[in-house]
Amino acid sequence: MARSILVIGAGVAGLAAAWSARRRGAQVTVISAGVGETALAGGAVDDVPWEQVERAARLLGSDLPAGDLAPAARQLAAELGLWDVPQASGVRLATVAGRIRPARGRDRALLDLGSLRRTRVLIPRAARAAWDADALAEALADDPFARARGLRFLPVDAPVLRFDDERQIADGDLAARHDDPARLSWLLDRLRQALEGAGGAGAILLGPWLGARAPRAEALAARLGVPVGEALIGAGSPAGLRFEAGRDALLAAIGAARRHGRVRAVGGEPGGPGEGVSVHVEGEDVPLAADAVILAIGGLAGGGIVYAPPERGAGPDLAARGGAPFALSIEAPVTLGDARGAFGVVSSMQGPELDVVAWPRGERPGALESVGVRCEGVRAAPGILAAGATIAGRARTVLDAVTTGLRAGAEA
Repeated sequence: MARSILVIGAGVAGLAAAWSARRRGAQVTVISAGVGETALAGGAVDDVPWEQVERAARLLGSDLPAGDLAPAARQLAAELGLWDVPQASGVRLATVAGRIRPARGRDRALLDLGSLRRTRVLIPRAARAAWDADALAEALADDPFARARGLRFLPVDAPVLRFDDERQIADGDLAARHDDPARLSWLLDRLRQALEGAGGAGAILLGPWLGARAPRAEALAARLGVPVGEALIGAGSPAGLRFEAGRDALLAAIGAARRHGRVRAVGGEPGGPGEGVSVHVEGEDVPLAADAVILAIGGLAGGGIVYAPPERGAGPDLAARGGAPFALSIEAPVTLGDARGAFGVVSSMQGPELDVVAWPRGERPGALESVGVRCEGVRAAPGILAAGATIAGRARTVLDAVTTGLRAGAEA
């Protein structure tokens, strides 16, 4: 009989875990509620934090060679259909903050500047609060990567907004309008006019507006004959919407069941020792039973880990007991920790000095980035595994979430 696996969380780690377990014939149910960490991501597909890559490249004086993806990770990316992860090199993404930063891969709607040399990149002006083409062009032109590659950025007048309300609607709403083929054709004509008016260019950089159901940039680029893509933004990018659409399609394709709900507790063995794990869902009287559970609930950013200092329960004087100021967002028989195996130097009964250990210093990650469930590999407790940012001390990147999710699905 096929093993039953319950994956809690439907971000990229949960998707990878479900996909991996289904490949091995398990019955998989994915349960989630609300927006997770991956839905807030901007579309950069990193394996290690990009700041580390950039720092190492500066020390070496050249770009670092990119390691290839494991076959399973590459197959998952191909079936998801959203990401471009080149075989032997990374990509370079323009951010709305005016930086050009490295990444291992990208959402296909984002513009890759890595292949461009000695050319102009057009940036259409648009009357939107978060988009200043002139300031962005000036900042990007001053980036060391742009200077080394001879890239110039030219703000141009191009009517990329069609209706008055598009000055104010959210990026995701504007991106959704470009899922309409007629609207995409309208934008194509305006971008073609901008190219002709500027006397040609090597690429066009737009805001995060090119599709909410799927990336639309490649369709524009194929018809224009030059690369077209979005700039990278922070939380709230339409890349998160595109991931959710791609995830739902892939989970349906592999036959994974879906449930909407918030898990409040995991643990216990429904049939006695060695006979599975029970999962209690908020508002349901009867717990779910599974042979194994995978926690893919994110870290502090995704709500899987919560800040819960002991003084929160203090009376008139002091907390009843000391302890770490973090907790898992669900009840489960697991232990919290971070990359150093502890939360740092404890100076009082209230736990560590967060002003000392919370933030990264040099090569040392901060507790807020590394705190999570202590695991042996991906195993957190009997019958319970973890993946992605739920695990203590792992890199908070898309491809690390994929790697741990694939391993958790295989081991479950």
